[in-house]
Amino acid sequence: TRTRTTSMFSSNVMVRAACVMMMMMMTMMTKAAGQSKHSARTHRKSSDGAAVETVPLQLDPRALVPPRHTRPMQNTSVSPWTYNVSHDSALFPPVLSEARCLLRGCLDSEGREDLSLESRPIMHQVLLLRRVKSQGAGSGAGLSYHYRLESRLLAVGCTCIRPMVQRQD
Repeated sequence: TRTRTTSMFSSNVMVRAACVMMMMMMTMMTKAAGQSKHSARTHRKSSDGAAVETVPLQLDPRALVPPRHTRPMQNTSVSPWTYNVSHDSALFPPVLSEARCLLRGCLDSEGREDLSLESRPIMHQVLLLRRVKSQGAGSGAGLSYHYRLESRLLAVGCTCIRPMVQRQD
């Protein structure tokens, strides 16, 4: 994976790109589910001995929420942020944007940093699909892959908070 920083990243473009990628993935999965030679559920043990259950996944592209036009907030916030964009071709979606707070404090009404307040990331759990070579797949032209569901905690923006002060008596 490689990472680059972008200071202005249109949220509308990101939402549209994510929707397009999700629809493409749904189409591929729907076709793959229709061509599956396996039963509805298969059980096996992973290399570390954990039980693994494989179930078919069918996604309905009509269930996607259409993107709304929203203005980018990262540069108008009292706790501004930028995005770090990472690329991983084994993940779906392959591009992830994670917010990084630009200030330790927060901006006051004159635009000066106020260190009596703190900028903190807003964390959000996302589900990703990781492409994994299937067990028993040979080194020939007919490699077989499956997708494993993963969860990741990503910073999606920054907010301004009052610092936590714990009194010690």
